[in-house]
Amino acid sequence: MKITDFLEQILKDKYLCDNCLGRQFASLLTGYTNKQRGQAIRMYLAFLAEADQIKIKPSNFYGMQFRLKKMKAEKEKCHLCDDIFTKVDEKAKRIAKKIEGYEFNTFLLGTNPPNDIMKRETEFWEEYGIEWAESINTEINREIGKSISKLISKELDRKTPDITILYDFDKKKIDFIVRSVFVYGKYQKLSRKMPQCRWKSVVYKHSVQSVIEKPLLAQTKGEKTSFHGEGREDVDVRCLGWRPFVIEVLNPKKRTVNISDLKNRINKSKYVKVKGLRIASKIDVKAVKAAKPDKTYRAIVTFENPVSNASVLKALKGCVINQQTPTRVIKRRADLLRKRRVKDIKYKLLSKNRLELKTHAQSGLYIKELIHGDGGRTRPSVQELLNNKVKNIELDVIKIHE
Repeated sequence: MKITDFLEQILKDKYLCDNCLGRQFASLLTGYTNKQRGQAIRMYLAFLAEADQIKIKPSNFYGMQFRLKKMKAEKEKCHLCDDIFTKVDEKAKRIAKKIEGYEFNTFLLGTNPPNDIMKRETEFWEEYGIEWAESINTEINREIGKSISKLISKELDRKTPDITILYDFDKKKIDFIVRSVFVYGKYQKLSRKMPQCRWKSVVYKHSVQSVIEKPLLAQTKGEKTSFHGEGREDVDVRCLGWRPFVIEVLNPKKRTVNISDLKNRINKSKYVKVKGLRIASKIDVKAVKAAKPDKTYRAIVTFENPVSNASVLKALKGCVINQQTPTRVIKRRADLLRKRRVKDIKYKLLSKNRLELKTHAQSGLYIKELIHGDGGRTRPSVQELLNNKVKNIELDVIKIHE
């Protein structure tokens, strides 16, 4: 179909604003807005109309001056958009006001246009086709986004915006999705009465997460944090090596983090120390979660009877350990058999019934169970080899192998 025939069809008994008229030809030419396309098309149609070469609804020429003929052109609302594009700056100002409290450099806008407008556009396309058109939703997002960008001097970013703004026309509601702030680092846990992450039930007053998040939330004015550790240690296990982590601040109002001040405030704690802090991203979270490093542990083990045959523990060096899922975690993990290797083990007798063990283990080996045997679910074990019941274990992670 010729463009002039198409135009005569769609404008025969309807008025379309410049944006909606130009949008029907959005895929033709580049470097122009839909409004500019619409203005050019309308001028061309005015020439044709005055020369009696086309007949369309007179309201499409409202405000135009004809030389050869008189035309009574009354002002109307756009059939498709109800003149929504005249309200772009108004909507942009309202949104800009709403996000004043947030610090960000880039943003993305998503809108939910009025249902009746979307319905009319669908019916329009079903009747006339969409050969060169784009969606009104796309144009609304673009035009309001451009207006917001001018008002607040921030850039649009369609890939990783600091803040995503969602505007619902029918509900007149503005929502935000704020991109998290991520901080990477390594921590030590110096307490045997502290978990890595905050527990839902208030059993422990502090955690590694709570100590690190307190000054971070103060800086970012965030809602809360999510803690991503490269593995974890039990509550009663100290981590004297440096365990990598990423802490994620959810819904931050401020994005600038003073790393030096953050480190100093965290390290005032008696129980948690950090180093290597830096701004991170989701990629770092994935890397931390995916890492499976070996670890070296030190355990002070107290036995029921005097230890007289510690040399038998040499047999564990290089040995593959068969471990059923430990009884202490069986409620939350599948009951599986896992095979993990002891890469090295050294021992030192501290007293007649106390032994220091230093074990370099493959990632995923349960060390406590390696020592006490878990009722035969871990074999071989230190208890089994020594034929001596374990009464107590004080365990430390002393190295996480990069």
